[in-house]
Amino acid sequence: MKINSNLKRFNSLREFILFSVLIFYALASPYATAGDIENMQKNASITYEKMVQARKNAETLTKDLTFAEKKLATAKQKLAEAEQAAETARKKSEQAKISMEKATRQWKEASDALANEWGKTEVK
Repeated sequence: MKINSNLKRFNSLREFILFSVLIFYALASPYATAGDIENMQKNASITYEKMVQARKNAETLTKDLTFAEKKLATAKQKLAEAEQAAETARKKSEQAKISMEKATRQWKEASDALANEWGKTEVK
């Protein structure tokens, strides 16, 4: 009978240890979960701050892009105007060259006619 009672104690002791371990885990679990929740809150807060900063950066860069696009449009407009002015100047230059060639030709014809007239006068 003594052996049987020792086994009962062992069973009771084993049950007590198992029960104590379960109680420990049950008590420790909420604290571990609270720690996990606290870490998740910290991570969420850090992530939120990063998101806010990223949004501010995106807004700033969008404004910079808008400014750069306006500046580019202005430069393109000025370039188009300069190209138009250059084309107009080229056409005027060509017209002036044609006018000069015509005037030169007319002067030469007039000079030749005058020389012929002088030559006729000298011969008489």
